Amino acid sequence: MQTRRDMVAGAACASIWLAGNRAAQAAPSQALINAAKAEGKVVWYTGMIVKQLVRPLVEAFGAKYGIELKYATSGDSETVLKLTSQARARRMEADVFDSPGTAIPPLTKAGLIEPFAPSGAAKYAAKFKPPSRIYTAMYALYLTTAYNTARVKPNEAPRTYNDLLDPKWKGRIVWTDTRGISGPPGFIGNILKTMGQERGMAYLAKLAQQKIVRDPGNQRVVLDKVIAGQFAIGLMTYNHHAVISKDRGAPVAWVKMEPLVENLGVIALVKNAPRPNAAKLFLEYLVSDEGQKIIREAGYPPADPDVAAKDPSISPATGKFSTTLLAPEISSQDSEPLASWLKIYDQMFK
Repeated sequence: MQTRRDMVAGAACASIWLAGNRAAQAAPSQALINAAKAEGKVVWYTGMIVKQLVRPLVEAFGAKYGIELKYATSGDSETVLKLTSQARARRMEADVFDSPGTAIPPLTKAGLIEPFAPSGAAKYAAKFKPPSRIYTAMYALYLTTAYNTARVKPNEAPRTYNDLLDPKWKGRIVWTDTRGISGPPGFIGNILKTMGQERGMAYLAKLAQQKIVRDPGNQRVVLDKVIAGQFAIGLMTYNHHAVISKDRGAPVAWVKMEPLVENLGVIALVKNAPRPNAAKLFLEYLVSDEGQKIIREAGYPPADPDVAAKDPSISPATGKFSTTLLAPEISSQDSEPLASWLKIYDQMFK
């Protein structure tokens, strides 16, 4: 868990870094650029929002290098199925894929990720670039509680996990039925890591009595239902989604319910990619200042320590909140600790 001391120290280091002589970010070699241009195209499987982020990246990368960036929208389970099928047929079509984490364990196990560390990510924090080099984080997302400001006054909104146990919230809380670290199992894991096993289980038993509604939609759908007034409170919603909606006039606010769950948005190189050089150049572009600024403008908190979030409140260093990182490596439903968290979810919250 990232503590306040960690954040203060990180902010101080960042200030010193920015105040000093900033080192130039490593640029891709001309040899890589030439090889990438010869390949001429990158095929990218993505689960990110097309209009908000994918298209701006496609246009900017193409304009910079003259290389076609062809994307196909694909959720994690679909990406895993596609890549494993292509590998069996020995006809790999994709070059890179992104994921909120859940595609990483099965594709690592299947040997379908090519380890690669973009040189531009050298300055990134260690959590964004594992020693295995199987992925690089583009951004970090933070899951927390949001509420409808037309139905709940700010001074009455829950601020702590214990506040969620107030009887007045019974039947008025919703969360996604996502069976991963970005859903209720991640909430459960955060509670157990924060409170310990005995106290955490006692807390979860009380929370289950609040009759939380399990919605089949994703985090965005859950937040939209809170905004529409169908529910007063949404759990495990992304704080940047609430900021984007609030800026557009929606009656919503997010709560700094600490620690927030930290979930990485990562990208990886496909093993035996048909266009490996163009793929590597695209990964270098994503972690560059230019690529990270596009991510920032889309409202996401960038992984680059020198590119601040568009809204400082959504990032732990500038928003001053603690987090629990649930890394992609633990996102497999058939392995620990996620398997145990899923079991608790199914037993307590059905």
